[in-house]
This record gives sequence, C-alpha cells and structure tokens, in this order.
Amino acid sequence: MGKLEQGFSEGDPVGPLVKEITQEAINLFEGSAGHSEPSQFTDEEAARETLGTSGTVASGRMSISFALELLRRHFGGDVFNRSGTVDLRFLRPVRPGDTITFAGEVTGTSREANGLKVNVKIEAQNQRGDTTGVGSGSAVVPQAYLPPEE
Repeated sequence: MGKLEQGFSEGDPVGPLVKEITQEAINLFEGSAGHSEPSQFTDEEAARETLGTSGTVASGRMSISFALELLRRHFGGDVFNRSGTVDLRFLRPVRPGDTITFAGEVTGTSREANGLKVNVKIEAQNQRGDTTGVGSGSAVVPQAYLPPEE
C-alpha cells in the first residue's frame, strides 16, 4: 500500500454502504423509473415466467444506484456529480430480504488537466458473503479540494 498522489493511498477503504433490500423498496425503485407493468422485479408470477425463479429480484439498475451512492458519499456530491463514473458487473441476483454491502478501495491515481483522477475497485456482497457485483469507479478531485503539496 504505497502513498499515492495528494493524500490518497492505494488500499484506502471506500464505504461501506449497507442496504436492506425489501420488495417495497424494489417496487418504489421500479415505479420511480416509470415502470408500472408487472415484471420479474415486482411480481412473483412474472419472475417465475421470465426467470424461472420462485421470487422477484432487484434490477441491476438498483445495484448501480447504490454503487453511485457509495462513491458520491466518499468523494462528496460536488466532486462526484461533476466527474464520477461507475461500471458494475452483476454476478448473482439480489433478492428481497437480502442485505447488500457495497464497499471499495482506492486502486490508483493519475494526474488530469482538471485535478487528480482517483480510481476505486467496488464489490457488493450479500449477507451470506456471496459477491453479487464487482466493478470500478472513479472521480476527478479538483485541485481546490486537494491539500497543498509538501
């Protein structure tokens, strides 16, 4: 774990962010996206027909929104909303009743014209320790937010 640019260290923790997944939360999330028809996310019958599962699942968009929240909380809205990115791969379904923990760590930095780009590895795990998603994210921290160079 070497010290990287401007106070960011490789291996620095990001998070955790813990989310309790309920069917009500899934329904509200889908409704906020304008989805009102029964789907594998909101209706057990549709889930059986579409996925062959015995129950509903949370959409990948929901996990992405939590990964975004993880990094927005870490970097702050002023920084993340201007330059933040997230790329997440889904490995296992997230279901109602799951508790998902999103966490990350700094993997490196690079100088950019607008500041310092900080790269983060992201992982999501359920309460059984199963990894449900992995990915990466970044944000460019403007020079004004960085401590002065020593």
